[in-house]
Amino acid sequence: MLESAEFFGPQGTLARIHPSYEPRPGQERMAAAVARTLEVGGSLIVEAGTGTGKTLAYLVPALATGRRVIVSTGTRNLQDQIYTKDLPFLRERAGIDVSACLMKGRDNYLCRYRLAQVEREPLLEDAAEAPWIGRIAAWSRATGHGDRAEIADMPDRLRLWRDVNARAETCSGSRCPEYDPCWLTRMKRRAAESRIVVVNHHLFFADRALRSAYGAVLPEYDAVIFDEAHLLEEIATLYFGVQVSSGQLEDLARDGERLATRCGGPSQGGCGSATLRRAAGEFYAGLRDRLRGDSGRARFDPPGRGGPQLEGEWARLSEAIDDLARQAEALPAVTGGPEALPARALELRAALASVLHREDPAFVYSMELRGRKTVVLTAAPIDVADLLRSNVFDRLQSTVLTSATMTVENGFEFFRRRLGLEQAETLAVESPFDHRAQAVLYLPRAMPAPSDPAFLERALEEILALLDVTGGRAFLLFTSYAQMERVHAELSRLDRWPLLLQGAGTKVALVESFRSTPRAVLLGTASFWHGVDVPGDALSLVVVDKLPFDVPSDPLIAARVERIRRSGGNPFVEYQLPLAVLELKQGLGRLLRNRADRGILAVLDPRLTTRHYGRTFLRSLPPYRVVRELRECSEFFGPLPT
Repeated sequence: MLESAEFFGPQGTLARIHPSYEPRPGQERMAAAVARTLEVGGSLIVEAGTGTGKTLAYLVPALATGRRVIVSTGTRNLQDQIYTKDLPFLRERAGIDVSACLMKGRDNYLCRYRLAQVEREPLLEDAAEAPWIGRIAAWSRATGHGDRAEIADMPDRLRLWRDVNARAETCSGSRCPEYDPCWLTRMKRRAAESRIVVVNHHLFFADRALRSAYGAVLPEYDAVIFDEAHLLEEIATLYFGVQVSSGQLEDLARDGERLATRCGGPSQGGCGSATLRRAAGEFYAGLRDRLRGDSGRARFDPPGRGGPQLEGEWARLSEAIDDLARQAEALPAVTGGPEALPARALELRAALASVLHREDPAFVYSMELRGRKTVVLTAAPIDVADLLRSNVFDRLQSTVLTSATMTVENGFEFFRRRLGLEQAETLAVESPFDHRAQAVLYLPRAMPAPSDPAFLERALEEILALLDVTGGRAFLLFTSYAQMERVHAELSRLDRWPLLLQGAGTKVALVESFRSTPRAVLLGTASFWHGVDVPGDALSLVVVDKLPFDVPSDPLIAARVERIRRSGGNPFVEYQLPLAVLELKQGLGRLLRNRADRGILAVLDPRLTTRHYGRTFLRSLPPYRVVRELRECSEFFGPLPT
């Protein structure tokens, strides 16, 4: 077993090779605990505050085992950091034998075969995306990995990427003529030869979901380290459930047309696509009308409880899907095509039937309108603790879960209960940062309640004043897109700072622009509360508009609240409050990323000081100095450099 002092201690390897080494007893304790868990088995939960060096604290013992260990992260940003910075450091500076591979979800990789199809038959949903065909084709000839992240300015919502990526439902596997040079094939071969396989939670759970029926995505393993483990419940809920969208049916219809064309049939409506589109249009029209004007998810109850009656529409849609599958199967063999489409059609029909059932008490059923026309139907498990225990934790010899945000008022009870790990060992490692010297937490006086119409105007006043104090260099974090867009519109009208808005590019590209643009201000919602790392002077201010309570009307949240209530518990204390505390800790944690960072944290929601539960938030945060006046922020931050 690894002797952690030999590597992490004051006289150890790290002290000799790291130019800015400082003793971190917490890092040494964590490494010893991880090594013990990997050696003897079991589950370990570690809250490691920012700056403890937790990544090396688990990578070094993982490499020392000589076994294959899966390292799963919540964000691709951390994936890239581990693979491109931390592992090379251990290889090049510490002389450790590092055998490692990076794996992302299939949707991140280009499919050579589908790109060639699109170049021949550019059936684009949005003609304005046509220039991207040439750009992606040129990149495809130069890339070494086929990872879309290499095209930094590609928009997150580029519809064309869905037509050319390597998603599972369009893959014909070893029958594809591009199978050997395929980026996924190469990646799987590297993974099979590696001891450390760096994945993200989405890919990990996709592997668990597919492993029993379709074979593995990942190579065999019996030890997993989950970093950013605070995201596990949310992602497990997605993968243990079922989600079907109207867009998937449109994709099926378009691919049916492409297949028919390649076999000499019509370019529009071929392979039963016209019938499928009509049936899908009838099926989704009523749902779209119900959802128009709503934001977020709505309940998708069975007809007996007031939900939409879709029996006739479903009968016609089901037959249309079957018909497309039959026609595709009857087509003459064409390389890489008709074998995949029938199976994909029948899987989609089965998923729709599962959601339409709407009667399993362990699941909550919802519907959502995304954009103007995409309807998403979902069946989500209300509780994933038992599913995680039986499908993940009980099947592994060793499991380590770590994050900077796991405790509420210094306790692990909430986290352990939600993931079904009541018997796991726990360890809390404090951050080495001097929080009182490095940051102030600004809670402005006389703020209206978030529900008050005057809240936005006052929030804008505070944001503008704070931006003047720090000269921009800020993350503005919001709990809703609507609020973010309204503030963005006002700041754009003033034209005083370079603004970066979530959705205007990939997350990676936006963060890189923020780092390199003087005085920049980035506005983001949920995804920017997690996994964004901007050390140094580029980020000096983080503003949170409201306490991040989940919307109580959301069907999944409502179902979880009701389940706790029926069991005699207090859902606010046991679920809603702890969840919001962990989310706030994540958002505010964007500011201090190293010991030299300084700045201002601001929470504009007055409930932090006016409601009794505000004390739970404050006691769960690091020991920042709380200030109530803008003048105190200016005094702390000092004059801006000229």
